[in-house]
Amino acid sequence: MTADKIFVGRKAELEQFKKVLEDTRGQAVLIVGHRGMGKTWLINKMAELAENHPNFKCGCVRYEVTPTDSVDSTMALMMDNAFEAAQIEDGSFSGTARRLEQWRSILNVINLGDLAMSLRRDPAKNTRDQFLERLRFISKQMPENGRAIFIIDPEKYMQKDSDQSWAIVVNGLPDKIKLVFAQRTEDMLVESATFATLDNISRIPEKRLDVLEEQAVDVLLNQRVTDMDYTVTEVRKILSKYNGHPYALQGALDLLKAGTKLEELPQDPTGIAAAQWKKLCKKGRDAIRLFKAYAILEVGVPGEVVTAVSELDTDTLQSVLADNFLSGLLREEGYGKRIYHAILADHILEQIDEAKKNKYHRMAVEVYQQKLMEAKNNQTMPDALAATRLPEHVYLAQGKQAFVNAMLNECRKPLTMLGLLDAAIALSERASRFVKEASTEQARILSSLGVFYKMRGHLEKAKQMHLKSLDINRTLGRKDGMARNYGGLGLVYKWRGELDKAEEMFREGLKIDEELGQQEGMASKYGNLGIVYRTRGDLAEAERMFEKSLDISEVQGMTDLNANQYGNLGNVYLDRCELDKAEQMHKKSLEINQRLGRLEGIANQYGNLGLVYRKRGDIEKAREYWGKALELYKRIWMPHMVQEVQGWIDELKDK
Repeated sequence: MTADKIFVGRKAELEQFKKVLEDTRGQAVLIVGHRGMGKTWLINKMAELAENHPNFKCGCVRYEVTPTDSVDSTMALMMDNAFEAAQIEDGSFSGTARRLEQWRSILNVINLGDLAMSLRRDPAKNTRDQFLERLRFISKQMPENGRAIFIIDPEKYMQKDSDQSWAIVVNGLPDKIKLVFAQRTEDMLVESATFATLDNISRIPEKRLDVLEEQAVDVLLNQRVTDMDYTVTEVRKILSKYNGHPYALQGALDLLKAGTKLEELPQDPTGIAAAQWKKLCKKGRDAIRLFKAYAILEVGVPGEVVTAVSELDTDTLQSVLADNFLSGLLREEGYGKRIYHAILADHILEQIDEAKKNKYHRMAVEVYQQKLMEAKNNQTMPDALAATRLPEHVYLAQGKQAFVNAMLNECRKPLTMLGLLDAAIALSERASRFVKEASTEQARILSSLGVFYKMRGHLEKAKQMHLKSLDINRTLGRKDGMARNYGGLGLVYKWRGELDKAEEMFREGLKIDEELGQQEGMASKYGNLGIVYRTRGDLAEAERMFEKSLDISEVQGMTDLNANQYGNLGNVYLDRCELDKAEQMHKKSLEINQRLGRLEGIANQYGNLGLVYRKRGDIEKAREYWGKALELYKRIWMPHMVQEVQGWIDELKDK
């Protein structure tokens, strides 16, 4: 929204919020009101009040939750943003990094020092528990007059049962932490019996936001009715029919400033969105296409996404948004801009016929698919917005089966790489509702869930997913699927330290791969068996397994597997203190990874070579290679490896 959306009234609500800030306790605040009553308007003013408070050092971060966002995925995103913001130097933000700037406002309040890694999220651990741990850390590092305010503003509604998870978080909120939720009167947190039992919740106002008082309306008119062809008295008389409705008043004043005549304004508040759309349409076809695209995209998106979906170029986008009326219909949110209010967005969607909606969704699918493909080809981190939003647009454009295929074939790996396991699990569970029982697709989804749960450290659940998938594949006679299931079970047992069971599973899978002639599966199983033997300390057998894997991958031209096994052999030689051989293997792996552009593989081999040089006593070379590894891990966003390599470097400080 533009600066013309002047805030007025709500003095009692702001006084209540001041008392919330004065209270040291961790608290949740519910801002309750019908659509169009100015909840977001009020929340923005609360954030401004907090950040400029004379007695408190406050930082505010805003999150808009869509109906497809789970509580855990929201918390995971918040933690990832916190850690990313902690790595960025002041003044280095791009124009689209609004949320990271907001996070810096919080981090600037706390005494972070060298503790940035304490904000890192571990995808293998429970998200909610980690979220509370990070909040406790932030609270502990804050001064007594510090406050961290997190705004959760749902787009339409929250997922079913999300009140239960948020209630657990609110119940455990540490001092100086405030969660602010915007809620309609019928929304989940308002109606939640669980939420109602908590004693650290403030509801502002006590019932719900009502229309603006007459005095507040007068203040608004006196400030905004300037440079118009009407007097305040004339405008007040006509706008009185809106009875202080915030959305209608602000929308009507925007329309007047854009040239709409007083007599052309709608008769009641429900007509304002239609009037805004009518005015927008007069701005030309480019404006219509742009705002239809924003409505379809639903969430805040960067410019390159909306230009692709609207089929406009950047210059045209900038030209359209140079119009003050049009730019005032957008607000900064998340990854970029979105339509400033759901009332207007919903009205615009109603103006798009089903065929056109399908076309826009297909354009969104195309742009998000392209982003994910570019990341895959360039060996860079995938785009989180693309990975999380692609399935929804696929579903709306192409249906349930396409949603399943997109999740399994396009989004599963990117979500895994990004550590967005909560989103991956939620999307996989949704996909499971679209497939037949005991089908090939169900087996694949269960196998994927097994991988996600294993990465979360939920090993028993991972095991159950792989076993269910194995049963289906066995019934269907899908031996290739069975081989993958045995491989997944082997990894679960390896993580448990049950090396005999792990070996058994890998060998069962290997037997099928050999029967089917699945060379890639065979090479992978030999590699995993090599890791089992190395873990046992049987370096001779580990070496044999890695070499067998390498024999297959070299013949089949599986260059990425070649790189992996050269690295594994290097680790075996390092364990034996055969440092020349170790260096040779790691350099071979590094060369292949560099040729393929696999940044993670390059970083791994820089790290391994650093270990070789440290063992030789070449401290400077170890420091050099670990420095290279550290920079790459930061670039491709692998915080757990950043922490490990930084630890190695720190150990060298006194050497």
